[in-house]
Amino acid sequence: MNLTLELSDQNAAALESQARAAKMPTERYVAHLIEQGLERRHRKAVESLEGQLDQMASQVVPGVTAAEMEAALEEALANVRPRRHWRA
Repeated sequence: MNLTLELSDQNAAALESQARAAKMPTERYVAHLIEQGLERRHRKAVESLEGQLDQMASQVVPGVTAAEMEAALEEALANVRPRRHWRA
């Protein structure tokens, strides 16, 4: 993927300095930061889903049907999925 970032001179200089300190080309350093952010976001979504499932499991009343549990699971998944904003 190719991407153009418009940063202030101060932020660009800070990234270049951090990349040098990490002994990485600036482009690779920025890609690494983005990858880490995406991984962190995914981990948080998984943790959130686990928490919701645990909460749901603790509230299950005897006699709940499989269909009701599936509906609850779908609701939990909808709450942790990233929101998408499509542009035309």
